[in-house]
Amino acid sequence: MRLKLNIHKLKISRAFFGYALAGVLMLFVFLYLRFPGDAVRDYLKASAASRYPNMLFVLDAIGPAMPPGMAIENLTVGFRGRPEATLHADRLTFAPGWLSVIQGKAAVSASASLYGGEINGSYELAKAFSLKGPFKSVVRFEGLRLGKSLLIQDLFARQVSGTLKGSFTATGDAGPLKNVAGKLEATLTNGSYQLLENLAGFDKINFSRIDLKMELGKGALKISSLTVNGDKIRITLKGNILLAGDLQESRMDLTGSVELQGLGGRRMPITIGGVWGSPTVKLM
Repeated sequence: MRLKLNIHKLKISRAFFGYALAGVLMLFVFLYLRFPGDAVRDYLKASAASRYPNMLFVLDAIGPAMPPGMAIENLTVGFRGRPEATLHADRLTFAPGWLSVIQGKAAVSASASLYGGEINGSYELAKAFSLKGPFKSVVRFEGLRLGKSLLIQDLFARQVSGTLKGSFTATGDAGPLKNVAGKLEATLTNGSYQLLENLAGFDKINFSRIDLKMELGKGALKISSLTVNGDKIRITLKGNILLAGDLQESRMDLTGSVELQGLGGRRMPITIGGVWGSPTVKLM
């Protein structure tokens, strides 16, 4: 008799679970089909215009995504007075980090299709109901064609091209940059870098590969390894960049060497100082 009761309860539990799962699926389907995308899009654009009147904020459409999240199509962000510094994504999706949420933490995961490549990342806060406190972020990127990005050209204040891949991790307290520590490893292939002044007869460096390892801490970037390999030139650098509120004013202190084809592999010491926007290069 007891066995029959247990079997009956099991059947009821399975039926209840099945109905609950079907209800959740129907809810998601309903939200997906009936999501007021146009209204949400117009609200976001109006809100951005009222809060940040000098900001350029354009998007074509917004709607739900699977797994459960939101998707934005053709997003462009920038400043109206600086059209050369815009950021454009063909598609941006974001969703709660469900596993972290279950553990009582606030988290979001996001992915973006832009400039021919992909960026995937996550951001997790230790406190579920606060935007402050300890956080952890992981970002991975691949196939980004820098020559297509107006924002990259503006940040470097010169023409830069190539295909970028790598990863960036950061931890610290949400707030000032000095409270954040991070690590970047990246590779840039088959591109060029425009020089602001002539370097050993070069006004532009064409490279097959650039490898970079860098750490962020206490408001400064520590470059532990930067290697540029090209058909006619090889450059190695290391040092520090003290970050300023305006990146162009960040102070540089880099040292390394330059090898030119045709000089028998002889290395010439090089130092780079001054500020990011107008560096001082000395080749000895």
